[in-house]
Amino acid sequence: MRADEHYQSIPGILTRDGARFADRLAVVGGDSSLTFAELQAAMLRACRATIAAGIEPGDRVAIWAPNMGEWMIAALGALSAGAVLV
Repeated sequence: MRADEHYQSIPGILTRDGARFADRLAVVGGDSSLTFAELQAAMLRACRATIAAGIEPGDRVAIWAPNMGEWMIAALGALSAGAVLV
């Protein structure tokens, strides 16, 4: 790991790896799966939805949902928008 990678955000790392490992599986659960490229695209859609909902950088966001892929995508979207996940 390069020194500058140590301080990247999780969304930043996914953005990098979305291109690096585009066709590899990133998430597998139940009957569904997402590649890194698909997960990155879902994160960007969730980020845009978070911003459209009026969430601003530094706002605290809680996600009440079962442990499933959609929870992870919502969390990544909130983090991408600069929110703090609580």
